[in-house]
Amino acid sequence: MTTINDGDLPEPRRMLDKREALRHLIHAAIRLIARMEDPFAVHLLVHSADKILIDLAKQKGHELRIDWELYIKDEYHDEFFKRHRETYNYFKHADLDFAADLPVRDIAMTNAMSLFITVVNYEHMFGERTHHMALFLTFATTLMPKIIVPTDIRGVELLKGVRNMQGMTPAEFFRTFEVHPEMLPNFYQEAAKDVEDLTDFYHLTFSELQEGRRKSPRVFKLPSC
Repeated sequence: MTTINDGDLPEPRRMLDKREALRHLIHAAIRLIARMEDPFAVHLLVHSADKILIDLAKQKGHELRIDWELYIKDEYHDEFFKRHRETYNYFKHADLDFAADLPVRDIAMTNAMSLFITVVNYEHMFGERTHHMALFLTFATTLMPKIIVPTDIRGVELLKGVRNMQGMTPAEFFRTFEVHPEMLPNFYQEAAKDVEDLTDFYHLTFSELQEGRRKSPRVFKLPSC
C-alpha cells in the first residue's frame, strides 16, 4: 500500500474554517430546496451542518437546544424534534440496520423544519444572516406561521407579508424570488462565492487537467463591488 505524505500533495488553494464549511452546507441545501432537487441529498447536508453546530456549541459552551426552543411554541416541541435523526442515520450507517428499509415520511417538510433549526443556530452562534438564509427564513415562516414565534422586529415585519403569501405553493414562492432577485441582491453573489473553488476545473480542458494544471486562462474574475 502506497503512503501519501503531506509533501506529495499540491499546495492548498486556500484554507476553510468551520464557519465557512457550515455556510457551504446551509447555502447548498437552500439552493437545492429552491430548485426542488433530491430531498435525501438535502437531508444529509442539513444534518451534517446541524451536527457541526452541536459540536462547536459544546466547544464554546453554548446550549443550542435552548435556542431552538425559543423559536418553537411549547406545544410543538415534541413534534418538532421527533425522529430528528432517523433518515440521516439510515444514510450514514449500515452496521445495525443493513437489512432494514427506511420508512419515508414527509421528508420535504422534515427538511424544512430541520434546516430552519440549523439556520437559527448558525445566526445565533455567528451573528450572521446571509441572503440565502434570509430567503429560507421567509420561506419557513410562510410555511409554518402557526409554529414559528417572531422573536424580533424582523420576524414581526416578515409575518405581515406571510399572510399575503398563503395562497402560493412553495414552487411559486421560489419562482417569485427568481423573478425579483432584487429583494435579496447578495444572493447570487453568495452563490458564486460558494462555487468559486470549482470554476477553474470546469474551464480547463481534459488535457490540461491531466497535465496537472489548476488555473484556467479562460476564467476572468469580475471586479469586486
